[in-house]
This record gives sequence, structure tokens and C-alpha cells, in this order.
Amino acid sequence: MTNIKSHTSDMISKGLKFTRRPDLTPELRLDIAYSALEAQQNVKWGEITELARYYMVSRTFVYMLASFWATASVIIFSATPAIAQVTNQWLPFAYMLSLRMEGRCSIEAISTLMKRFDVSFSSVGAVSKYLNYFGALLSNTLSAKADEIKLVVFLSDEIFAKNVSILVTVDPISSVILRIELADSRKAEDWKEHWECLKDDGIYAIYPVTDEGQGLTKAHKVALADIVRQPDTYHAIAHVIGKLVKQLEDAAYRAIRKEQERADKLDSAKNDEVINKRIDAAAEASAFSF
Repeated sequence: MTNIKSHTSDMISKGLKFTRRPDLTPELRLDIAYSALEAQQNVKWGEITELARYYMVSRTFVYMLASFWATASVIIFSATPAIAQVTNQWLPFAYMLSLRMEGRCSIEAISTLMKRFDVSFSSVGAVSKYLNYFGALLSNTLSAKADEIKLVVFLSDEIFAKNVSILVTVDPISSVILRIELADSRKAEDWKEHWECLKDDGIYAIYPVTDEGQGLTKAHKVALADIVRQPDTYHAIAHVIGKLVKQLEDAAYRAIRKEQERADKLDSAKNDEVINKRIDAAAEASAFSF
């Protein structure tokens, strides 16, 4: 453990971001991989975290070692090598999807981790290409079964990715994404079409929950006027508090400016009578209260 801490200190002092730690020998990596795989198979909660803490590595690193050991075991011990080869062909894509969906890694980080472990298709371009391909295989709208109608609450809002707006509607109870789509704008027409696509797939709104955005409120009047809209409580409170904060800030700044003006006039006073009047005015300005 002392060697681990010493090596980590050297990394920090040299400003290194990534390095292959010499203290993690092949034998030690195999031991970590075996312990992690055994913990997964026997559902030992917290074991992966403990391994990561003890060896001062990331949980992703521990999971990768376990995955490599599982794959190697199939290749070494399987009676049908052909199946192992097929499994290995899908390994790069399993890494991409696992790191993206579970690890929440950026494309650049996925590429770096795959290169570190000599996984094929690890360039940034390849990772981006295949993630886009897999994403395109999925529908952006949840569909009901044939002739089935689902009545759900629509929780709709906009999120942003690199300044690009994404319209999303989810079921607030299960958090299931009902529909998600990139959009050039967030106008009422966009939201109207968004909700109509859900209706076409057999998903109808009991009532929508939205913030007070102009596009959303107008779209409700146009597309879902026959059902009641519930304002988003968080935004409703935040807007009221925001207005109150703005009023208090404006009042405070006006008082500060007034006090400063009275103080400047006091400095320019020449006789006692004027000085006394301006002292009183400055004191009045300083006694500001809401």
C-alpha cells in the first residue's frame, strides 16, 4: 500500500494524467480480476468498491479486469472456441455501450479507456460512429402494443446538449422516456408535433406537467386544451422567489446609490449649515430598510 501511495504522489507531482502503474503486476491484476468476478457471481454488495479503494483504482478499472478475465476464461476453458471468437467480436461494442450508458463517459474518455486495454475500434471516430449506429436502431418514441391505449401523465421539458435543444417527455412515476428528440426550436408547433407523435403510438395524456415556458404553455392550449395542465411546482416556486429576489436586489442597489450620492455631496459642503443638512441626509440614506 505504501508503494501505491508513493506512486500516486509521483503522478501528482509530475502532472501525469494517465500512467501504467508498475506496482499493479500482472499477477496482482489477475487477483483483482478473480476477486471482482467472484464478487459479481456471488452478488457480494460493496466488494467492487472495496477492491477499488484498497488498490486505489477506479471501479471501471476493476470491472474491466473482471470482464477480461471472464472473456479469457471462455476462450481458455470452452470446448467450442468458435463461440468464444464470436463473443470476442462483440467485446468492443460491449465496452462502448457499458462505458457510455453505465459509466456515463464521454466519447473521448471511452476511446482512451479502450486504447489502454488494447480493445479494437477504439478511435474517437469509430466510437462515435458505432454509438450513433446503435442509437439509430432504437425508436425515440415508446410505442403501445397493437390496439392498446396507454393513459399516462406527460412530464415535458427541454434539456440541452452543446446548446442544442432536446425535447423530452417522461412518465414521472417510472421515469420511462416516452419520447425524446432533437429540435431546432422549442416553439408551440414543435411541442404540438411531439405530443401528437405519442398519440399516434397509442399514448395519451391524463394531464401534462410543464414549467411556464412560452412554447409549452402555448402548445398545451393548442394541442391538449381539453385536459388540465399542472404547472411544475419547482419552477413555479423558483419563479416567484426569483421575482422577489430581483425586487429586493433592485431596492438594495437603489439605496446604495442614494447613500453614495449623499456621501459625495457631504464631501463638497463648505459651511456648517450645509454640512449639518447633508449629514442628516446621509444618515437617512444609511438607515435603509425594506
